[in-house]
Amino acid sequence: MSVFFAVTFLALILAVLLQWQRRSAALRPRILGDVLLVFAHPDDEAMFFSPMLEHLKRYDVKVHFLCLSNGNYEGLGALREKELGLSAQFMGVHRNNVKIVNHPALQDGMNKMWDAGLIRQEVLLYLQKARNVRTVVTFDQWGVSHHPNHIATHNGVSLVKENMPPGIVFLSLRTRSLLGKYSGVLAAVQYITNFSLLGHQHRFVFLVPPISFLTSFLAMRLHRSQLVWFRYLFLAFSSYTYVNELEELKAS
Repeated sequence: MSVFFAVTFLALILAVLLQWQRRSAALRPRILGDVLLVFAHPDDEAMFFSPMLEHLKRYDVKVHFLCLSNGNYEGLGALREKELGLSAQFMGVHRNNVKIVNHPALQDGMNKMWDAGLIRQEVLLYLQKARNVRTVVTFDQWGVSHHPNHIATHNGVSLVKENMPPGIVFLSLRTRSLLGKYSGVLAAVQYITNFSLLGHQHRFVFLVPPISFLTSFLAMRLHRSQLVWFRYLFLAFSSYTYVNELEELKAS
């Protein structure tokens, strides 16, 4: 009897994995042009945006990184800049398409209040250089982790959108509830079992395929200065390791 249950369980797991692979493979990018990802700190791209980046890399969509600080909170800014370069390379982002801002008014810290107008200026400067960017992605108004630097990043990009003529799509990463945020691989189940959700008209869903579910872990390993034990736990249980849900960016 125990053998029967073991075989049944393995067959169920295999069926789920096959369904997961089919669902992720069925997705095609609805992204326009080059993609500019605007984030606050080196390692944000690995911790929060890996499913999207893995998907865009798979379909040869050109991605740009605009990181608004070098993460110098512990005096490791120079090292963290190098780590972001390695992570970008792993994600398929060319080094010429990576810009790290090191402005005195945009320093990493929970108590650092960033000026949205300054962020707007940095984003506009990058867009003037990268003329092929047609999609800008960043955090939503809650910043995923409610980090003030993440929220300020959203607010600055919102200012860009308010004054930008039609032609560029602005998307934000949806902040999930506390339970949803730490539901791990279960966050992908609703999309694995209900394919209609993937075609939601106003939502862009990026579901990491099972063969690539270690993408976040591998990218985060390149941020060695930040890889302490609790970040392994975060990556294992974070829904953002397995699925990204992007929506039209809302004004702050």
